[in-house]
Amino acid sequence: MEGSEFKRRFLGYGGLIYRYAFAVTGDREDAQDIVQEVYEKLWKMREMLTAVENDEAYVVSVARNSSLDRLRKRSRHRTTTLSAAMEPGDEGEMLNRLEAMEELRHMERLLSTLPENQQMAIRLRHFAGQPLSEIAEAMQLTEINVRQLLSRGRKTLKEKMKKYVYGE
Repeated sequence: MEGSEFKRRFLGYGGLIYRYAFAVTGDREDAQDIVQEVYEKLWKMREMLTAVENDEAYVVSVARNSSLDRLRKRSRHRTTTLSAAMEPGDEGEMLNRLEAMEELRHMERLLSTLPENQQMAIRLRHFAGQPLSEIAEAMQLTEINVRQLLSRGRKTLKEKMKKYVYGE
């Protein structure tokens, strides 16, 4: 495959790859890195891509695999910088930022306890704003299965959040 054909067929998917990777990883830098990884993988296998019938589905599957690999490699104990919260200024504002960061870290921890498929469905739906049809295609499931994953994931998160807030 020539470079011009590769560009024509695949370069337009950068935004989709980024949104997908960000939805799965929840991290902008990881998502940007994954976009680069996906394009690198696609370029290296460009001769085999002539047989691909659905470019978008193939790109999403490569992005999914790269994103899941990244999640597996990421340690469970991510360090979060508090530099933004520690800037000088209003102490009330600093306290609010610290509380918001703590809530975000806790929600991320709770989300990471869900099965991978529930995590991915929730990230794609609520963080990337993708419609059920696109999520189903990306995850190679039916829309009914995606709805079920979302429902179960939300229910579990709600129960875990209750335990956290109310100590139940």
